[in-house]
Amino acid sequence: MKTLRLLALLLIVIFLCSTLSVSAFAAESSVKVKTVPVTLQFDGQALKLPEGQHSFIYQGRTYVPIRYISYALQKSVKWDGAKASISEPTEQELAALKKQLQSATTGNQTPKASVEINIQPVKATLEFDGEVEALPAGQALYGYKGSIYAPLRFLSESVGTVIDWDPVTKTVSAESEAYRAEHGTEEEIVLPGTGGGAEVGGAGSGAGSVKLTEKQITADAEAKLTSLRNSCQAALMDIALQYVAADDAGKAQLKAKGLQELDSCSSKFEVIMADTSAKLTANGYSTAIIADYRAKFNEELAKGRAIAEGLA
Repeated sequence: MKTLRLLALLLIVIFLCSTLSVSAFAAESSVKVKTVPVTLQFDGQALKLPEGQHSFIYQGRTYVPIRYISYALQKSVKWDGAKASISEPTEQELAALKKQLQSATTGNQTPKASVEINIQPVKATLEFDGEVEALPAGQALYGYKGSIYAPLRFLSESVGTVIDWDPVTKTVSAESEAYRAEHGTEEEIVLPGTGGGAEVGGAGSGAGSVKLTEKQITADAEAKLTSLRNSCQAALMDIALQYVAADDAGKAQLKAKGLQELDSCSSKFEVIMADTSAKLTANGYSTAIIADYRAKFNEELAKGRAIAEGLA
C-alpha cells in the first residue's frame, strides 16, 4: 500500500514536469487543420496566395508558406530537400521576384474559403542570410503539397522584418527593408518607461531601450519554467519520501503539504505567465501561446491534484 501511495505522489511529479515543460506541445505525425482565409498586404500592395497554398492556425500560432512570404519580402529562397536558405537576392533574382509579385497583385484579392487540410511535420534546417535559425521549443515546420509552412512570428524575426498579424481582420502585413528605406519608415524603437524591452546599459544608465524579440521573451520564459519545474519536482519528491515513513497523522499533514505545494507551483506558474504576457504585449507580439500553456497546465494539474486528494 505504501508503495502505491508513493507511486501516486511520483505521478504528481510526472504530471507537473510535463506541464511545466515548454516542449509539452509536441507535433503529431499527421495533423488535420482548418485553413484561415487571410488578406495579404506587403509593401503597400494587396497580394494573394498562389493556388494550392494556404495559411492556418495551429496551437495558437499562425502558419504561412515560407517561400511565398519570403518572396513577398523580396528574399531569395533556395530549397535542397533538407535545408531552406533565405537570403538577400541578387539583382537578377530581385528583378524576377518583382515580376512574380506583379502577377500576384492582379485579379481577385478576396481571401480563399476555409477548407480542411492534412499537414505533415517536416524536419528541415532553416538558414537566414547564412545563419541557421532553430525553431523555439514546442514549434515545428509543416508540409502540405510541396510547400513548407513556418510560424509567422518566427519567420518575421528570422528575416529581420516585422510581419504583423491582425486576428480581427485576419490580415498579414509587412514592409520590406527596401520599401522602408524608400518611404523613410524607421524601425520601431521602444522608449524608456514604456515597458517595451530591456534597458541598454542597465538600470539608471540613461540609455535607450531595445525592443525584445519574441525569441528572447520565450527563451526567458523557458528558463524560468525549467527552474520552476526543478524546484517543484524536488519539493514534491521530498514530500513523497516523507510520506512513506510517516504514521497516519503524519500522512494527513503531508497530504495537505503536497496540495499546498501544488498551489504554490500553480501560483508561481501564473506569475511567469503574467510576466511573459506583459512582455509579449509591450513588444507587439501575440499572446496566444499563453492560453496554450495555461490550458495544458490546468489540465495536468487537475489530474495531479485528483491523485493527491485521493490519498488516504
